[in-house]
Amino acid sequence: MEQPPVNPSSASSMPSGAASRCHWHSEVETRLSCSRCGKPVCPQCLAPVPVGIRCRDCGRVAPMPTYEVSASYLARAVVAAVAVAAGGGILWALVNGSFFGRIPFVSSLMAVAVGYAAGELISRATNKKRGTSLAWLAGVAVAAAFLVSWAVWPFGFDIWGLLFIFFGVFVAVQRVR
Repeated sequence: MEQPPVNPSSASSMPSGAASRCHWHSEVETRLSCSRCGKPVCPQCLAPVPVGIRCRDCGRVAPMPTYEVSASYLARAVVAAVAVAAGGGILWALVNGSFFGRIPFVSSLMAVAVGYAAGELISRATNKKRGTSLAWLAGVAVAAAFLVSWAVWPFGFDIWGLLFIFFGVFVAVQRVR
């Protein structure tokens, strides 16, 4: 997406008659300067921001705090993922072994329920943080819950079950991505 052209009159400009050289391109003469630090910038180096123009360094956009997952939040997410894998897997096996396991698609719907639970619990454990590392953890938690349920109570498995497991992983990933 192209940036709209910057209006030179809205930029911080050098005093009249005092041309300077761009901080990054010493061969380019300019009368523009950063509105924050005052470094001279040429039109190639300026970054348009709502408050004027900035240089390359000052014009960088900080990442959103929602997507900054620290090590402590990642540790919380791992604990939540292990809890979902173990608890969800055992619950999934109990549903498969009970009367409800004989009803078509109930076993498969457990994949979606475990996926939702994995995404929601990881999201809550990390104070509603989001990111690819959390998405991977949520997806792995659903797959691990399936393996736990299979180990506790082996049940019939078909293409529909596999599709529902993929959908459960999708639901989990969407909750934290």
